[in-house]
Amino acid sequence: MKIIIFGASGRTGQHLISQALEQGHDVTAFARTPGKIKVRHERLYIIQGDIHNANAVEQSVVGQGAVLCALGLNKDEPVTALADGTKNITQAMHKHGIRRILNVSAVGFSGERADFLIGKLLFWFFDRYLTKLFTAMKKQHEVIEESGLDWIAVRPFLLDDGPRKGGYRIALEGIPSRGYRINTGDVAEFMLKNLESDEYLFKVPALAY
Repeated sequence: MKIIIFGASGRTGQHLISQALEQGHDVTAFARTPGKIKVRHERLYIIQGDIHNANAVEQSVVGQGAVLCALGLNKDEPVTALADGTKNITQAMHKHGIRRILNVSAVGFSGERADFLIGKLLFWFFDRYLTKLFTAMKKQHEVIEESGLDWIAVRPFLLDDGPRKGGYRIALEGIPSRGYRINTGDVAEFMLKNLESDEYLFKVPALAY
C-alpha cells in the first residue's frame, strides 16, 4: 500500500517508516525537519513540508492509500496548531478520495483516570504541567472525529522511545489495568496492523504493557 506519514521525523514516525518499509509499503515521509530521518530506501520518498501549508499537504497526499499521523506540538505553537494542521490533512484526504487515517494521540486527552498510584501521579503531572498539549490533542481529535473519514485514534500512555517488544494490552474504555508505559515501536506496529482492519474503526484504543 502507498502510505504517507505526517510527523515522520519524530520518535514514533521513524518507527512507522522502518516497519512500513519492512512490510513492503511505499512510504512518503512528510516532515518539517527531514534531516532527522536517517533511513534511505528505494520505496521511501521524503518531503520537507509544514502541515500548516495546505497546498503542500494536498500535493503530498495525491495517490496515497492511507494517512498516518504522529504529530507533535512545539512549545512555541498555539494550542490550535495540531487541529489546524490536521484539518488541512483531512480536507486534502476528502478532495483526493482517501478514507483511512490513523492518529497518535495520548491517554489523558479525553479525561481518563487511573485507579493505581503511579497512574494517578502521572495524571496529576499531566493535569498540572501538560494542559496545553492535552488541550491541543483534544482539539485535534475533534477535527478527526468530525471529518467523516475512517479513523482510528491510538492512545499510548507514557511513551518511551524504543523498539517493539510485544505483549502490550489494549483498552477501549479508560486504560489497561495498571499499565502505564509503551514503546514507540509497539505503537507503530499497532498502527500498521490496523491500516486495513476495521476492528478499531471509530475507536480510541489505549495501549500499555
